[in-house]
Amino acid sequence: MGSGYWLKNVISLRKAKDGRSKRLKRTSIGRKEDENSQKEPSRRTNGASVKKHREMGIPSEDNAAIRIQTAFRAYMARKTLRRLKGISRLHSMTQGPSVKKQASTTLSALHSWNRIQAEIRACRVRMVIEGRLKQKKLENQLKLEAKLHNLEVEWSGGPETMEVVLSRIHQREEAAVKRERTMAYAFSHQACSFYTIL
Repeated sequence: MGSGYWLKNVISLRKAKDGRSKRLKRTSIGRKEDENSQKEPSRRTNGASVKKHREMGIPSEDNAAIRIQTAFRAYMARKTLRRLKGISRLHSMTQGPSVKKQASTTLSALHSWNRIQAEIRACRVRMVIEGRLKQKKLENQLKLEAKLHNLEVEWSGGPETMEVVLSRIHQREEAAVKRERTMAYAFSHQACSFYTIL
C-alpha cells in the first residue's frame, strides 16, 4: 500500500465530508437567511452573511495546498528512507567479515607482488652489471692477447725472458687501471665540491 493509495483514500473521504457539510450548510444557511432577512435586511444586501458561512469551512485552495504538501512530504520521506537503507546495506557489505578477509588477502597479494617485482628488478640490474663486467674482462683479455701477439711478432730475441716481458705488460695495465680510477675519483670529488658550493 503506497502513498498513492493513501492519498486517494484521504481525498475520497474529504470529498464525502465536504458533500455532507455542504448539504448541511445549505439547509442551515437557508434557515438562518430567513431569520436574518426578517431581523437585518441590510446585511443580506451586502452579502456579508453569506461570506461568513463560507469562511467557516476550509477553502478549496488551502485544501489542495495541504494535499500537495503531504504528498511531497511523503515522497521526501520515502526518498530519505531509500537512501538510508542503501547506506546501511553498503555499511553491512563493506564491514562484513568476508570483505575484511578479502581486503587482507588482497593487501598480502599486493605486498608479495611488489616484493617479486623488486627481486626481478634487482636480478635484471645484477645481470646487466655482470654482463658489463664480462664484456670488460673479455675486452681486457683481447687487448692482452693483441699485445702478446704484437710482442711475439716484434720479438727481438733479446736477453729478457717471456715472463719478464709479461710482467712488464701486466704492470703497465695495472698502472693504466690505477690512472683511470684516480681520474674518476678526482672527477667525482670535483663534481661533489662543485655541488656543495652551489
